[in-house]
Amino acid sequence: MTMGTVLTTSGQMEIVVHDDAAAMAGLFELPVAKRLGALAAMRGVSEFDEPAMKQLKQIHEQGDGFRVGVDDPRYPAALKRLVDADAWGQLKRDLARAWEYQQSVLPGIHHAETVDVVLTLGNPDDPVFIESTKGYYGMGSVPGRIWMVAWPTDYNASRIGACGVHELAHNIRTPNVGGHFDLEQWVIQEGLAEVFTVEVCGPDSTGGWYAPVTGKLLDSTWHKVTEAFGTGHSFPDWTPYVLGDEVAGRMGLRPVGVPHMGGYAVGRAIVERYLAATGLKAAQAIVRPTAEILAGAGLAPKGKP
Repeated sequence: MTMGTVLTTSGQMEIVVHDDAAAMAGLFELPVAKRLGALAAMRGVSEFDEPAMKQLKQIHEQGDGFRVGVDDPRYPAALKRLVDADAWGQLKRDLARAWEYQQSVLPGIHHAETVDVVLTLGNPDDPVFIESTKGYYGMGSVPGRIWMVAWPTDYNASRIGACGVHELAHNIRTPNVGGHFDLEQWVIQEGLAEVFTVEVCGPDSTGGWYAPVTGKLLDSTWHKVTEAFGTGHSFPDWTPYVLGDEVAGRMGLRPVGVPHMGGYAVGRAIVERYLAATGLKAAQAIVRPTAEILAGAGLAPKGKP
């Protein structure tokens, strides 16, 4: 939880979607040398805040954000496509609908009083981001914050809101489950977020990241991921099992034979097995302990009978 985040159990959640489209359009009209400062101002970051500026540079110089130091004519056109797809409107509507659904199914849970949602334009020149990750994703495990990046495509332009719903599921689960974070927790987090998104936005709203992981490939991935439960000590140890070899290799991590986003596919399969066994919805299971979900899906915790 970040400093200043207020948790509550009330039925009210203020979801603040920062519509930065006009500001980004203005940024792309500035001289390149002035764009980082404009981006910092857009994000509410002081140029004297060295850690925050370092993070901003990392996202937009080495990460999946648009290149802030490049004058690229594709950027304004891609931004217009996001606007035409009503990406920020999708987020407002789908996140509001998701929270209303969550409250109707399981009221009284812990959650951030306010959730700030930021969507930024992505980098079109990274094939892993564009092709394997479908040009969009988000991060929402820190209560009160959701950050998303997208380079609009025929596939993702209509799914920006659903991606936000996936991240909201993380935002909801985090303050409601305690204990040490580990590979099992991460895999279940992703599985719950995916099934929750389907409950809110429909069966075609998500799943593209790991769509090829089916049949025998899913079986082998299930074995590799679940056999790794109980191992590792930090995100570098677990990342290959969740995000797959392609991402692991780019990060200098040891490949383990898991396809792209294979941990998501396994997590979803575990959660679906648990929900089928219990008759629950993902919106109910979102606060259930990981050990309970694993046991309900027939997976005994490692090191335990």
